Amino acid sequence: MVAGQGGERGTTTATDGIVAAVAGAACLALYLVTLCPTVFWYDSAEYVAAAVTLGIPHPPGYPLYTWIAWLFTHLPLEPARAVNLMSAACGTAGVMLAYWVGRELGANRAAAALGATALGTGRLYWSQSIVAETYVPGLVFLLGALLLLLRGSRTKRARTIIAAAGLAGLGLGAHLSIATCGLGLAVLVGGAGLSIVAPRGLRAVVSREHLAWRLRTAAGCAAAALLGSCVFLYVPLRAAMRPALNVGQVDSWPRFAWMLSGGSYRELLHQYSSFPRTLLQTSATFYDQLLVVGLALAAVGLVHLWRRQALLALGLTVAALGNVAFFFGYAVHDPEVFFLPGVVVLTLPVALGAHAAWSWLDRVLGGRWLRLAARPLLFVYPLSLVLSNYGAVDMSGYTAARDYGERLCAELPRRAVIVHFSTPPEWKNHTVFAFYYQLVLRRRQDVRVVRPAAPAQVSELVRRGVPVYLYYPVARVLPLFHLAKDGAAYRIRGVRPRPGGMPPAWR
Repeated sequence: MVAGQGGERGTTTATDGIVAAVAGAACLALYLVTLCPTVFWYDSAEYVAAAVTLGIPHPPGYPLYTWIAWLFTHLPLEPARAVNLMSAACGTAGVMLAYWVGRELGANRAAAALGATALGTGRLYWSQSIVAETYVPGLVFLLGALLLLLRGSRTKRARTIIAAAGLAGLGLGAHLSIATCGLGLAVLVGGAGLSIVAPRGLRAVVSREHLAWRLRTAAGCAAAALLGSCVFLYVPLRAAMRPALNVGQVDSWPRFAWMLSGGSYRELLHQYSSFPRTLLQTSATFYDQLLVVGLALAAVGLVHLWRRQALLALGLTVAALGNVAFFFGYAVHDPEVFFLPGVVVLTLPVALGAHAAWSWLDRVLGGRWLRLAARPLLFVYPLSLVLSNYGAVDMSGYTAARDYGERLCAELPRRAVIVHFSTPPEWKNHTVFAFYYQLVLRRRQDVRVVRPAAPAQVSELVRRGVPVYLYYPVARVLPLFHLAKDGAAYRIRGVRPRPGGMPPAWR
């Protein structure tokens, strides 16, 4: 143990609050100078619209995220920038919680600060803390639940453990991905209150030791998690009020169940087109976040946990593996962000790895001043993360989405119609124009945006001289209509002749 650094598990003081605040402030400064200044593409624009209108975004609806983001929209800022700022605030809170979890695991203050800043300056976590997204807010609840769970298990306070479960259930309303760590958290609940050190002591989890207390606590956790997850009842209740944004079109309880279970996104899970490639991409996600030094420190810290706190090691390992296994092969354009819960869990042992490294320096280096001079060298690691990632994540000058929206507003003729099919390239543009510019900024509401009407209806609109546009030249439209690039969109200029005068039909 490093003298004077408070390495005993759970021995925290007011000084820890100061250290956590400094670590959080350092990361917040980075988030603010790299923050996206305005609207961003895809789901980000949709979430801002949901916040402003208290509407329902795509499955599973993100009710808790929407409520918190709604509070931020009351800041005297452009709505998109305000919700981007919410991500920065949540990213900062996550860094501070990671510090406290590191201390709860037994790391000294300096090592816990290093682990927390390694999380906050990692590329994936940082990139999601500067734009309106749901992942980092969800991680705040995961880290908060883990902190309460560790503290409640150490102090044998059932109420604290049950509160952790309630917080985790509530956090599902920010992002469901944290549920993939649930089995690991359940392992920690099952062994709460047991003195398990070495791996061979794990058999106590299935023993009768404190069994009645553990069963009551587990039952309380299940009830609390279920109660917290009731936040999703907002979705059908709000849908009945017909909000301006209701992407899932929840109009019945079966439809609500479909949305709560992920909707059409369920079909994209476990698409193993190339197992080696998917494994490589998944591994790259963790490498990009931690780099070689971080992975080495995480490995050392995890070994330390297995040797001295086997139950915690098992819980964290199962939590990380559960997340990776669930989203392994998820066929979306940004699969790496779904591994963030696993990335966070794996980053937590970095603090213990740094603690072990400091202890090793104490033993190896003889002179006191030499040891004091060598310890700060470990902080070269988070500094290297900053230098490596700053240019890659910096969005302070990113205005492409806003520029696109402004062009459409300026170029579309009066009473134009935009037909879209919800393909990914269209969704990217649709969220910016239809959700952000029309619903949030209340611009160009004369333009109608419709899901694909029958080709005959589109043909009739074109015949009548109505300006009909596409966000993007969708393949199924090309055989039926003549398209021409018209500013930022594509205009349907005419109907292609059909053999025998057959009515057109989408492919």
